[in-house]
Amino acid sequence: MEETKKKPATAPEKTIRHGAIAASIWKRQATSGFEYFDFTVSRSWKTTSTGKEGYSSSFFVRNAGELQAVIQEAADWIESQQASLQESNDFKAQTVLQKAA
Repeated sequence: MEETKKKPATAPEKTIRHGAIAASIWKRQATSGFEYFDFTVSRSWKTTSTGKEGYSSSFFVRNAGELQAVIQEAADWIESQQASLQESNDFKAQTVLQKAA
């Protein structure tokens, strides 16, 4: 697997929410220049006693339906973006090959 470049935090390309569960879709770039999408999943929470809010990467069994929904929607969105991303990667690969020739 290729490593991604370290860069300042940016906003996700898209966020999909169902209840307290969210999938954030990120556009990444490998050190080779290859661009791709991946996603992270989180659960928002708030304590009733103090009102403190936050996010967690841990889930409860009651979150199963929402998890399935956001994961499927994230996968569908990424799939819908693949053609344009592939064109961009193909162009970059051609440019690299032309420079090497």
